[in-house]
Amino acid sequence: MTNLKLIYKLLPIPLAIIAAFAIYVAYNCWQGEKLAVARENQIKIEFEQYKQSNNAVKQLELNIIGAIKNGQAKTDALRNDIDNGLVELRVKVESVERDSATASGIANKALRLARTSQQDYYNLTNAIEYNKVIIEGWQKYYCKEIAPKNNTEFMCNGVENVSR
Repeated sequence: MTNLKLIYKLLPIPLAIIAAFAIYVAYNCWQGEKLAVARENQIKIEFEQYKQSNNAVKQLELNIIGAIKNGQAKTDALRNDIDNGLVELRVKVESVERDSATASGIANKALRLARTSQQDYYNLTNAIEYNKVIIEGWQKYYCKEIAPKNNTEFMCNGVENVSR
């Protein structure tokens, strides 16, 4: 019986040590969970910001592509108008060829000049419109994405359609 009383007297010490260890482990687990939840929330916020930025960049790309297609359609329409004018010129040249042998040489030179001018004009207008669209697109991208991050928004005063 004395052994049993001794065991009952000494039993609270190991139980207190076990309880303290359990509380310590539980506290560390709780702190780890708090840290994991905070990190998860931060990752969610960063992901949402990434999605919004990515969507904005995709929208800018779509706008640039649309502007390029629109510019190409305009230059194609211009080219068709020039082609129609050349067809009329060719018909006139052919009629002149029938009327006079000397006039045909002049008419052929005029036709070659018209063809060369048409191609040069088409290339020039297409290049100008394409470069304009590319430059405007990159200006808008810079002013929307890059300038706010490196404090150079003052460079964006003349750029339109940028929500800052």
